[in-house]
Amino acid sequence: MKKYQKRIKRMLALLMPLFILLALVINIIVPDKDISFVENRSLQKFPEINKTSFVDGSFENKMSNWFGDQFVGRNGLIHLRYGILKLMGQKKINDIYLCGKQLIEDTKLPNKTQLSRNLNAINAFTEKHSDVDTSFMLIPNAVYVQNKRLPYFSDENDQGKIMDSIYNTLDSSVYSFDARKTLKKHSEEYLYYKSDHHWTSLGAFYTYQAWQKQQGNDDVSLKDYDQYVVSNNFRGTLANGSGSFGIKDDITIFVNKNLNDYYVQEPKQKNKGSIYDSSFLKTKDQYSVFLGGNKDIQRIELNNDSKRHLLLFKDSYANSFVQFIMNDYRSITIVDPRYYRDDIEKVMQEDLITDVMYLYNTNTFVEDTSLADVLGE
Repeated sequence: MKKYQKRIKRMLALLMPLFILLALVINIIVPDKDISFVENRSLQKFPEINKTSFVDGSFENKMSNWFGDQFVGRNGLIHLRYGILKLMGQKKINDIYLCGKQLIEDTKLPNKTQLSRNLNAINAFTEKHSDVDTSFMLIPNAVYVQNKRLPYFSDENDQGKIMDSIYNTLDSSVYSFDARKTLKKHSEEYLYYKSDHHWTSLGAFYTYQAWQKQQGNDDVSLKDYDQYVVSNNFRGTLANGSGSFGIKDDITIFVNKNLNDYYVQEPKQKNKGSIYDSSFLKTKDQYSVFLGGNKDIQRIELNNDSKRHLLLFKDSYANSFVQFIMNDYRSITIVDPRYYRDDIEKVMQEDLITDVMYLYNTNTFVEDTSLADVLGE
């Protein structure tokens, strides 16, 4: 038996260099990929060969990263790793909880310095524009709303305490809407995608309904909307980040039956006739069916009698929320601070802004590094 094992080890020792050499040759022949859709990140390209990179050792490091990133069959190995870890009883991969047929991202811890700066900027911007109605909507993630689905003995961070601290820091002049109670009430429903970190249109609807009710409008109902399932094979960021396979989602859009005519205006583009972009349903990034994904600025002009003009500061959670507020404003200016670099005061004046809203999911907001800069603080 021992002789047999020694022969196997010798054979592997002889064959391994050949396998590595063969893989290297194949990797050189096969064109490099720009992005790993399984991991949702950019991949290392073949490094530039020059004297400086050889001397400082950077070529060796980049070459190693290139081989690891471009290794043929790499995505299959990532899926295999996920399957093995799950069979071994692993409950968490890359800060993603494995919850049976659902994946749930853990709570992100705040960048305390930047978070404080962002909140102070919101307070200062509200004080500066005291004639504008300002609202703040912080959306809890599935890790808070659907925490009963987490594996036993999970060590998730307390997102509720983080949210309490944020709300307590905002001035009373900011109308703060807390969606936690509403979403908890519907926690057993399809509020969050199983393979992605975003909420679904249904989660956004319940939040909009509660927000309207708090403002005195009790008439919002699911019956007001036609619902269309536009995809049943969506695999999102959490499936990519964990290497999960077999978990898929439906994407449903909600169209108000009484929606007025509108058009969407984007920089350097022709006006678009819809807030939905079906071309993304043929790509990996299917969630971008809402608004066509994240842009620096978009404007929606609506044909109605409203005298209100909204400026919406947001992350991607707001992309599926916009479909519910279409009839509430004469115009909606949407700014994603992560990509916006122009003068926001000019927007306030030119777009006749009467209302400002901040809508973020909590995990994104606590790590944001761009909002204060856009607000001028």
